[in-house]
Amino acid sequence: MRPAYYTEFEWDEHNSGKNLLKHGVSDAEIEQVFGNPYVMAQHKQYRDRRIVLGVSNGGRYLFLSVQHRSRMCCRPVHARDMEPDERRYYARTVRGERR
Repeated sequence: MRPAYYTEFEWDEHNSGKNLLKHGVSDAEIEQVFGNPYVMAQHKQYRDRRIVLGVSNGGRYLFLSVQHRSRMCCRPVHARDMEPDERRYYARTVRGERR
């Protein structure tokens, strides 16, 4: 999979603000993840989606699911705080450690 460098976000009435209501994650926090070190992987169920583990500017560790639109654009689908095992994986990966 060719890496994506999302700098554009597709927000509409169906996804803007949704994660704030459900999980307390703002649209701004979602966008901030892509300005900091993050880990991206192909979604297991959906070919056009990516799983992203990253940190907001405020230091919040977030799990994102985004719909890939182009190398520069994604549509955030889901956002929540990382689970402890995801956080450990993120920390190891960002530091470049192998298990």
